[in-house]
Amino acid sequence: MTTVKAADAAEVLAVLGQRDAGPPVAETAAAVARIAGGEVRPLRLAADLGSRRAAARVLRALHQPGILTAVLAGDELSRPLWQRVAQQSDKPVVLVPAAAGRRPSGIRKILVPLDGTAPSAAAVAPIAERLARGGAELVVLHVFDVDTVPKFWDQQAHAGQAWTEEFLARYCSVPGTRLELRRGAPAEHVVRVAGAEQADAIALAWSQQLDQGRARVVLRTVLESEVPVILVPIPAP
Repeated sequence: MTTVKAADAAEVLAVLGQRDAGPPVAETAAAVARIAGGEVRPLRLAADLGSRRAAARVLRALHQPGILTAVLAGDELSRPLWQRVAQQSDKPVVLVPAAAGRRPSGIRKILVPLDGTAPSAAAVAPIAERLARGGAELVVLHVFDVDTVPKFWDQQAHAGQAWTEEFLARYCSVPGTRLELRRGAPAEHVVRVAGAEQADAIALAWSQQLDQGRARVVLRTVLESEVPVILVPIPAP
């Protein structure tokens, strides 16, 4: 199963009508559609529609042929809806955070955090490549933990450049992609680096599991980001 169904999946679903999130969601959907080479399909939800029924309606529309992704409000109050949709969708879901400091007139740069595993890289590759073909610059972020920091970290040596080239060749081979390296806890760096890079969006591969403290990076990014977050599901083995 592939995350992006096919090259002709071009429509972007703009989920509107709940919690007065219309303009930011609509504008984000338009920005995604422009760079993906598609069109926006509005989906209006009644304000009194419960999260379970609303999510079911969004998922039905999202799973139709030709739909690339859905754009939803990603604030804490809307969490019952976006969490249900994101956890059950086999397509990317774009969340517009409450902390969004600016509404994207366009998506020119995308931060792509990668953990250095094949499943996460394979999951995010189709949507990242599609947006790159539309003109977006990709900046990959990899965060080392205490156990994985390589020997070249504290010395600027040729080995560091060789490692970077190998990492990009293996996990994100889109021409022009740049790699940023950090060390520590990934949750501490994603939003910070996105701000420093002036990224217009963040594309995160995830396991679609939020129980028992899982997906700390995803939750923190969604709730603290100032730019839209593209959650890309990693297919189950």
